[in-house]
Amino acid sequence: MINKLHQGQAIVAKDNHDFRVVDCGRQWGKTTLAVEEMKACAYFKKVHPGVPNNEIAYFATTFDQARNIAWTMLKEVTRPIWDRLPNESRLELWVKTKYKELSRLTLRGFENIETARGQQFDLLVGDEIAFMRNWKYAWESILEPTLAFRKGKALFISTPQGFNHFYDLYVLGQDPFNKYYKSWRFKSEENPFLPKERLEQAKETSTPDYYAQEYEADFRKFTGLVYKEFQREVHVIDQFDVPDSFQIYRGMDFGSTNPTACLWIAVDADENCYVVGEHFATGETIDYHAGRINSHPLSKRVSQTFGDPSGAQWISEFAQRGIYITPANKEVGTNFNSWVRFGIEKVSERLKRIPGKIRTFRSDGSLQRLDEGKGEPSLYIFNNCQNTIREFETYRWKEKSVTQAQDLNEPDVPEKANDHAMDALRYFAVSYGGKQEEYIPQDDDIVNKNWSLK
Repeated sequence: MINKLHQGQAIVAKDNHDFRVVDCGRQWGKTTLAVEEMKACAYFKKVHPGVPNNEIAYFATTFDQARNIAWTMLKEVTRPIWDRLPNESRLELWVKTKYKELSRLTLRGFENIETARGQQFDLLVGDEIAFMRNWKYAWESILEPTLAFRKGKALFISTPQGFNHFYDLYVLGQDPFNKYYKSWRFKSEENPFLPKERLEQAKETSTPDYYAQEYEADFRKFTGLVYKEFQREVHVIDQFDVPDSFQIYRGMDFGSTNPTACLWIAVDADENCYVVGEHFATGETIDYHAGRINSHPLSKRVSQTFGDPSGAQWISEFAQRGIYITPANKEVGTNFNSWVRFGIEKVSERLKRIPGKIRTFRSDGSLQRLDEGKGEPSLYIFNNCQNTIREFETYRWKEKSVTQAQDLNEPDVPEKANDHAMDALRYFAVSYGGKQEEYIPQDDDIVNKNWSLK
């Protein structure tokens, strides 16, 4: 079986950038493109000197999805060049190359990404990248190094899912001066083999936002976003020199395999809050985190730091390195059934635009008051805090089951993803009680029994 590539697929296939990013609508033909790319690399590429065979890997979000999406098609297109029968349990194919050498093709699940650590690939294909969690860590720590020795290439394909890591990859490929990345956007309708009446049906039965995202490959905000009030054009502002009159706080969320996030939050005389700095890193030691946090120019001005109250050991470790963290206030407002929901509401209140309110911030070296006529919020984010901005646009509620959806008393719960900066901000929001004197830990402070104060 040979799949004939349509025009859009052929454009991608002919490109020679190291990292190609394809943002496409449903049924555009991304799996066909992926399978043809794998077959071409397996057959036409000469084996790298010093290694026994070519290695081509395809990653879906799960192993079962890899089997369901690509396995049958891959077997069909490579059948004429099989070296041996496919391994059905490992989803592994051995094929002969044009040069009488061997290539191995494997289908894998992203949930077992750690198994790829230390391997070497000639071609790596990621299918539905937008739905792979902790992508940045997986790419930088595990997958990108697998391409170094063999000068391998990568193909990233996905339908978008809001402004998440896949959007970041797409933006890299839109930069004409980036010699490594190239990206394209293709609508479903650009597949000439897709019946047009099915697209019309989808348009009639979908919301405009859903259709734009799923079939027109348009980057849109998620449905079900936790912070629907967040708007880049309102809440993201240019950086300015934080005046001495502003008080500085920090919010911290701890993580090992997940990121450790630290936000610097400045508060002005009118109780407006500005996220003015962030530290966001995965898989690093506490010494590394502490070094980066302590070296931030605003850390010397911090009045108080609020952190996850369940992280007593983290709080103790950071205290030994001069970073004193107060466990976030766990009191819950009377109208809320969970501490998390209470914290989310506290942040939401600051995001809402208040009619008649004006904002104060430093622009071009002078303080100005601006009023756009629609009122202003009391929370802003500096445009250099990209992880915080990304999480505002991707942090969403967990989808309910059919039973839960029928139970009106079942509380909404946010997904445990894209929430690290959001948690750090929430710890500040539930704990901040107005400006105060600089915080100095005392001997009887909570969870300080193991602290070694300097």
